[in-house]
Amino acid sequence: MSVLGADTFQDAITRFRNRSIHTYVGHALLFRGQILQDGEFGVQSGWDTATNEFMIEHLVHLDFLRRKVTHNPQKVDIKTLEERARDLSISLPDETNAQSPMGDEVARPVGREFDLPYKLDGSDPNIPLLGAVNLRNVDARMFVTALDQHIVEATRLDSRFATYRITPRESLMLYSSLAEMYDMCASFGGDEKRVSIPHGVRPSEEPQGVTASPNREKAVTTASA
Repeated sequence: MSVLGADTFQDAITRFRNRSIHTYVGHALLFRGQILQDGEFGVQSGWDTATNEFMIEHLVHLDFLRRKVTHNPQKVDIKTLEERARDLSISLPDETNAQSPMGDEVARPVGREFDLPYKLDGSDPNIPLLGAVNLRNVDARMFVTALDQHIVEATRLDSRFATYRITPRESLMLYSSLAEMYDMCASFGGDEKRVSIPHGVRPSEEPQGVTASPNREKAVTTASA
């Protein structure tokens, strides 16, 4: 069941039975909330080294969680799947010799569907839509957009119909977008990557009138007295 959202969460599916995806999305949203509160995202370009290391640490944590929820009975290295897909010399296995990857496991009953405990339609003040956030940092906006799309991608996996785990190919999809965000940190994060903005006040942030500046309001009151 899809709940009509808006903004970067518009295509997210918010009701499914896979507990692993529920957990993964929860950790990704926790990461999102933390970086949106970071003061470095208030600058107009880039972010400092401390913030960059914090973001990379969370991306590594998400990647660890991705590997933990991946169903990989054949012990295939997830990083080699992309190379295998491009190797035209590899043929499909012989059906007479191939074994089902689920052959040694016990079939489990189907779990019930349940809703994400996170509102992605903008009604939760802790999960604001990106369009409603005053995010003046252009590089940060690109990163958060990628993170939001990553969250939506996780909710749309076919494995949402399963009770637990995701497939190796789906895990590779998540890995590729995590790698994209990691590349953003390498390209725009850190003190040496920041573009200096000599005049950091935008026209919309300029004080307009007495009520916009407490100091000017006090000066007017004193002069009147």
